[in-house]
Amino acid sequence: MMSLEPFATQWEQLRSNSAWPLALYLLVDPMQDARLPQAIVHSAHGVPSRCLLGMEDGPDLEKGAPHLVAMPPFDAARDFWKAVLGNGAANPPCQTLIASSRSFDDLFAHLRGYVEVVMPDGDEMALAYWDPAILGTLVGQEDDATLHVRGPVFTPQQRAHFLSVSEGWWYWGRGGLLHRIGPPANSTVHALPPLKLTQRQVDELVEASVPDHLWGYMKDNQPQLLAPHSPLDQYFQVKRHFQDARKLGLSGMKDMLDYICIAFIKGDRAASDPVVRAMVEGAK
Repeated sequence: MMSLEPFATQWEQLRSNSAWPLALYLLVDPMQDARLPQAIVHSAHGVPSRCLLGMEDGPDLEKGAPHLVAMPPFDAARDFWKAVLGNGAANPPCQTLIASSRSFDDLFAHLRGYVEVVMPDGDEMALAYWDPAILGTLVGQEDDATLHVRGPVFTPQQRAHFLSVSEGWWYWGRGGLLHRIGPPANSTVHALPPLKLTQRQVDELVEASVPDHLWGYMKDNQPQLLAPHSPLDQYFQVKRHFQDARKLGLSGMKDMLDYICIAFIKGDRAASDPVVRAMVEGAK
């Protein structure tokens, strides 16, 4: 069981200083933890939970789609809360935690409005803000050094409206460290979804998760290369070797993955190794 002190201290300060009563909500991703949200709903004795995609998106999607869950009052003495926060630290992509003065229905409606955004060509795409890596990039979380694209991707007006329902939004970064997104300075903006992104914003969001995709492939297919390293060191090494691969002129995912795997074996000398250089030239 993890210590609740970092969150407990921040929550108490936030609750004490708020002009309105605050409730806690969990935004969970069953694709990252198949026990969610059912395990939370069962342990908290039937708290409200609702799928953000909605039945019109297809009933088969609901099991793997993000859900908003209304949480019981925070109690640092309860094993329930120790388990919830411990799960976030152990598996960062599975959940984020929101403090809001809004009702469950109001918060759900606001978040639902950001599930799909409009791209420059008029097509729609899912905005996976329930993924902490995307959330941190969207708002430009300054204390998260693991972000590949530092952001903010949102404009100031978009960021203010997106966060206008939140007094505090916590997520666990890639190293399991807790980060708190504060409320916007101006929460009275009226820019409503559907949100239209520029091409720059789309490109930055795509780029933000590339190292994670490469890292995920290695965890599934080359775990022996990662095993000697801590999870956070794995990510930073994948990111560094990926950037080296780009500098060498590689662009295809398979070629970059091959280079990253070799770099885990050879280390920093991979880029200057004659055999690797020949492989790179052949790939280009």
